[in-house]
Amino acid sequence: MVKFFMAAAAAAMAILSPQASHAAGFPEKPVRIVVPYPAGGSTDVLMRVMAPVLGKKWGVPVVIEDRPGASSIIGANIVAQAPADGYTLVIVANAFSVNPSLHDKMPYNTLKDFTPLTQLTFTPNVLIANTGEKFKTMQQMVDVAKTKELSSGSIGNGTAAHLALEKLKTLSGIKVLHVPFQGSAPGITALMGQQTNLLVAPLPDVLPYVRSGKVLALAIGSPARVAQMPDTPTFKETGFDFQSGAWFGMLAPAGLDKQIAGKLSADFIEALGDPSVKDKLDLLGLTAVGSSSEDFKKLIVDEVKNNGDIVRQAGIRVD
Repeated sequence: MVKFFMAAAAAAMAILSPQASHAAGFPEKPVRIVVPYPAGGSTDVLMRVMAPVLGKKWGVPVVIEDRPGASSIIGANIVAQAPADGYTLVIVANAFSVNPSLHDKMPYNTLKDFTPLTQLTFTPNVLIANTGEKFKTMQQMVDVAKTKELSSGSIGNGTAAHLALEKLKTLSGIKVLHVPFQGSAPGITALMGQQTNLLVAPLPDVLPYVRSGKVLALAIGSPARVAQMPDTPTFKETGFDFQSGAWFGMLAPAGLDKQIAGKLSADFIEALGDPSVKDKLDLLGLTAVGSSSEDFKKLIVDEVKNNGDIVRQAGIRVD
């Protein structure tokens, strides 16, 4: 796997011209990475795992700045308005591609105001429950939800976690009140405080709580069971044939020099292949991807359309 990432990094570097003067001395000052979600969430953890590796390679500090709010719009907008010099980047997740369908007015154009660099990782979403609930399995939860309305948190309106909840509601016919939170941490706190019955959130965020027995995992959105939670069935195994997960990727402002963009893409891909990063990603439940910038751009374009269809069908709005 490490060889794959190294090969991908080499391929990305190969597109640079021999006279790649713009990228040759880059970076010459600290690089700021904006995390548009709360501290302690999976995007924040991922960046703090990769930052030391990138900082060592670049020879400059990598500053992680948490700027949560508005389902990642606040943080993304900071980068959309930043100089296109490669020194201000943002890590985004699925919500980035859903927001255009949720908001009538956006401060930026999702498809035009950014330079996609690479998809970093993918991780499945998990449906968890408060351990004090009477139900202990997915079917038991569905049976209860058909007699009374339950509440389920998610990591925000229009996120992959929210769309997974809407998909489950459609397939099962149950009524569940959606309670959006600004990230996993407050959602988990509310769940354990019995303010909600359920929560859909990424595997890395819920894994420590499942392992410690503080919450109960009902189903996971991966195509097959995962090694980190081998006793948790997939949604398909519980009778609901769909998958759900979260991807994370890096963006820079639009207009970034192609040589610098190529270097950044290659360096992030190489960092994913670093043994220390890979070991930590495995522990966190994140699967490294390291896509090309072109493939990441296609993913965003496709998801803007596909997620938009789901949002319209479910009637999801936030303004």
